[in-house]
Amino acid sequence: MKSWHIWDFPDKVYIQLKPRIRKKFFETMFKKLGGKRPYARFLGLTQRCVVHYNEGYTIKNGIKHKQSIPISVFKKSSMLVDGNLRKEIEDNILLLKTQGNGIPIINPKLPINESSGLYRVIAHMIGDGSATEKKVPYYANTCKELREQFTKDLRLFGKAKVYERKLGEVPIVIFPKVVTDILANIFKIRFSQPNKIPEEIKESTEECKKAFLQALFDDEGCISTNLYIGMSNLIIVREIKKLVGNLGVKTGKITMGRSSFGGECYYFSISKKHYKMFKETIGFQHPKKLKRLEVALKIQDRNKTQRTRPLEWTRNKI
Repeated sequence: MKSWHIWDFPDKVYIQLKPRIRKKFFETMFKKLGGKRPYARFLGLTQRCVVHYNEGYTIKNGIKHKQSIPISVFKKSSMLVDGNLRKEIEDNILLLKTQGNGIPIINPKLPINESSGLYRVIAHMIGDGSATEKKVPYYANTCKELREQFTKDLRLFGKAKVYERKLGEVPIVIFPKVVTDILANIFKIRFSQPNKIPEEIKESTEECKKAFLQALFDDEGCISTNLYIGMSNLIIVREIKKLVGNLGVKTGKITMGRSSFGGECYYFSISKKHYKMFKETIGFQHPKKLKRLEVALKIQDRNKTQRTRPLEWTRNKI
């Protein structure tokens, strides 16, 4: 199982450490480099800035403000930090946040471990999510069950303020931007106009692949006369099709059509003979889509029964 540590996070992520470990880290750095000024030069920062990081606060207009430390400080210092101190730093982080007044993650769960929930969050953000550079990220879906699962999966990062609003008539789940900043950096993907799926999912466990694909089909899949999935990016659709095929589910050719918004969209369908396998390996969590799939399977079973006549009936007809 893969894990990602704070040294894998983007430089724009900030942390607050427990005072004892913060002091220990900076005292170790000062000792190794000969003082505050040499360490500041090593980091490319002012001595005053390093002092604020060491003290854990700044004072503006007579008011004391807690001072978070950018991950870049620890990444630049990584060659000076032994394994024990590395672990102490990661085990004693009070919060993770983006620069400014973004929503923080309190008592983050670190390192981030590969899991079904992690890949569900990524898939939902590729599907019905949005995370632009300067705005708070959100996941939009009219299905209550999917929003609840998304909110539950966010807990794997730690404690954070997650709340719902409406974007027009569609409910959205709003959550800390630091989550998508970290995921986009770790997996080398983007959540604003996504153009690929994570390479890591291709080498992950079957359980993770199923969770990832189910989330995408819950968001972007449809079942009416056919069971299919469609998205605007051809590369993503090709990668999803290959991933589905690797699980043994037969798919049709990719075709181009128009989405409900009028833009180009690329689709592929699931072979009707493989509906049962699709349900067993991927399936839906979306209750309405799951019900439609179950109805389609019942119709298939009924048609098979109707085509199979008793032997005595066949003899009499002959």
